[in-house]
Amino acid sequence: MQKRKLGHTHSKNLFILSISAIWLLSMIGLLVNKTDTNQSSISSLPVNIQSIRESDNFFYIRAEYPQFQTASTDFNQEIATLISGKIDNFKKQSLDNWKARLDTIPTGKPVPENPEGPFTFIASWQSAQLNHTYLSLMIEIYYFSGGAHGNEEIHAFNYDMVKKKKIGIDDLFDSPQEALKKISDISAQNIMSQLQSRGWREDDSLKEMVNQGTTPVFENFENFNFDPHNLIIYFQRYQVAPGAVGSLTVTISRQMLEQNALQSDYLK
Repeated sequence: MQKRKLGHTHSKNLFILSISAIWLLSMIGLLVNKTDTNQSSISSLPVNIQSIRESDNFFYIRAEYPQFQTASTDFNQEIATLISGKIDNFKKQSLDNWKARLDTIPTGKPVPENPEGPFTFIASWQSAQLNHTYLSLMIEIYYFSGGAHGNEEIHAFNYDMVKKKKIGIDDLFDSPQEALKKISDISAQNIMSQLQSRGWREDDSLKEMVNQGTTPVFENFENFNFDPHNLIIYFQRYQVAPGAVGSLTVTISRQMLEQNALQSDYLK
């Protein structure tokens, strides 16, 4: 009885792993296209595209990220450290999950040398603007390290090229706390509208997730980009909605900000 149960669990795990790996690999083409588009939009700004490639029976890693020649060393290092740290964590998680999976194989069953498909890590980037005044970009990461499904993360970076400093959400407006409250309200309404348009029912559980993820604290709005016309806010997977929804983006136009008595020297 115990062996039959373990065998059933093992088969189920294999199925879940295969489906999840296929899902993540299907993202590769999309992410590659994004990066190719980014490179063509850089124009004359001096930038180096760093590329990390690794492919074998165990890992498939493809990551690209920018390094700006005229930005500070600290800013460039923060981007590079994010990528290297995420890859290190991904590899550790993958190895831990693989070992745990092998430990569930029933006695007498063959032990595979490698997974059916490699564990996958993909990082790409895109920009809201890249010029000699501001850098505003985001890095999108997809990875599958075992388990029931893959994961995704968004990390945004904003930099003042003139003042040589990072730009936080609290730097955008003269009255940050007041602005944060209004941005929170706008975001909550926008997200609920997006969810309803996707067929999600506005029940108490969903409202609680939306309200908690858009609570007016700076940590909830740390991933943002901007251009002369828009403030773009990224909400991580699970931050404002169930995991099946994925990450969500709220774009607030300069006109809407001004209608709410919010003006920013950065959006002009």
